[in-house]
Amino acid sequence: MELILLGLIIVLLVFVIIKQFKNSSKTEEKDIHISNDITQLKSIGELSVFQVFSKEIVTKKDSAFNGIWKSILGWSLSERQIALIFEFEITFLYDLRDKNFEIVVLDNDHYKIIMPECKYKHSIIDMKFYDEKNAKFLPFLLPDSINSTGLSFSENDKNKLIREAKEEVKELSLNLIRNLESKIHKSARDTLEAIAKGFGAKKVEFEFKDNTQKLDIN
Repeated sequence: MELILLGLIIVLLVFVIIKQFKNSSKTEEKDIHISNDITQLKSIGELSVFQVFSKEIVTKKDSAFNGIWKSILGWSLSERQIALIFEFEITFLYDLRDKNFEIVVLDNDHYKIIMPECKYKHSIIDMKFYDEKNAKFLPFLLPDSINSTGLSFSENDKNKLIREAKEEVKELSLNLIRNLESKIHKSARDTLEAIAKGFGAKKVEFEFKDNTQKLDIN
């Protein structure tokens, strides 16, 4: 009787061990499958997470661009009652192929995504003069329109002004970037979390390493 009971206990133990092993194997396979899927985030490459369109008016005497304008042409925008209006856009993106982009497994279906630094691309969409005296817009650096106001530019002057205009827009972009950091992070988090959960992740944490004190924009 005791031998029969002992035999039943041994059979039961073997059954429990085999079942636990199978469950463990399935869990490991599941983790590996999810992990492999999540690593596909890197194949996205550059992920655009936010875009801003802005319009700025330069008329003030203390504007850096206004001072440069006067040094090039000998007169300032404010002296001629002319405003220069910039229309530009900034694109915020993360390069998921960057070596600093990491996906760390914390637990079953729980991951931490370490983001690389955000990149910023800015471009001037349009630049126009506004003749305050005559209350009309003038296309930027088009001789026929501008000469009608008594203004003239050499080709060299035009190139200098375009370069300085780009620098002015860059400074304006930097201010916007610093003010929008939290919105940029939220957009990146929402986008990548949705993709990661589509791969089977249950919980995703994020770590951002952006340095708004030292920005580099293209």
